[in-house]
Amino acid sequence: MQATDTVILDGRYAESRAAALSLIAELDRNVASKELKLPSLPDVVLKIRDRLADENVSVSEVVRLVGSDPALAARLMQTANSALFYCGSGPVTTLHVAVARLGYRMVRNVALSLAAQQIFIGYETRALHEPLSAIWKHSVHVAALAHMLARLKTDLNPEEAFLAGLLHEVGKLYILMQCKDRPELAASDAFQSVVAEWHCRVGRVVIETWGLAPELAAAVAEHETEPLEVAEPVTMTALVAVANFLAEHVAQGGWTLADCPSFGALALDEDTFGWLLRAGDVDIKMLMLAFGT
Repeated sequence: MQATDTVILDGRYAESRAAALSLIAELDRNVASKELKLPSLPDVVLKIRDRLADENVSVSEVVRLVGSDPALAARLMQTANSALFYCGSGPVTTLHVAVARLGYRMVRNVALSLAAQQIFIGYETRALHEPLSAIWKHSVHVAALAHMLARLKTDLNPEEAFLAGLLHEVGKLYILMQCKDRPELAASDAFQSVVAEWHCRVGRVVIETWGLAPELAAAVAEHETEPLEVAEPVTMTALVAVANFLAEHVAQGGWTLADCPSFGALALDEDTFGWLLRAGDVDIKMLMLAFGT
């Protein structure tokens, strides 16, 4: 390597480090004040979130709200027909049946997922499409595994577990968006260190800003430091931690149950472990199609 090449590389490193330090300072201020530069949730999502808080809201009203947004209606239909929710009684062909099959919590989850995807993986971020899509793909994977683990091993609501898995890395999406005008910085080691150190704290603020449940905020903020040796009663944070581990390691191939750490209260036997991965593979592929990954 010539001396001029070394100077160029040193200059780029210094620039990346300076940009990373500037971002850290901004994140520190914004997290402390809980004032992230975050786009508001779309109006239809806010209406769905607020109306579904009323247990007496009718299916017809939910269908009317969903039907006012063609993209949301299409996503809901795809989700209702995915392997994770398909009941074997024939394909879903109407929004009314889709809402009835999925339930109100899942309708809210689909609306929030579409909003998050539109906010963070929009047309204005084409240069960052690959890293953003990789985060979203992993999040859908964790969501499916969290849903299945909740259903199999806990008394936690599977739909809430799905949302926690889907949004567990929303802080990474937010931080990555901060370099949308200089996408070359996203690949730098300095920037990746910022993402690793800050995404959980930033994610908590995103969840709180959107007015979602404290349990969800805790799962987003604490899943990386939560012990995989899960204690009773199983919390949403612990569930997401295990689902995240499985998505990152086991489901990528080459791992067996014997290779895994003890999951404590979420311990799996060989049959359940095998079923979880086989079912997860099918469910995840279908969900990734439904969720636009």
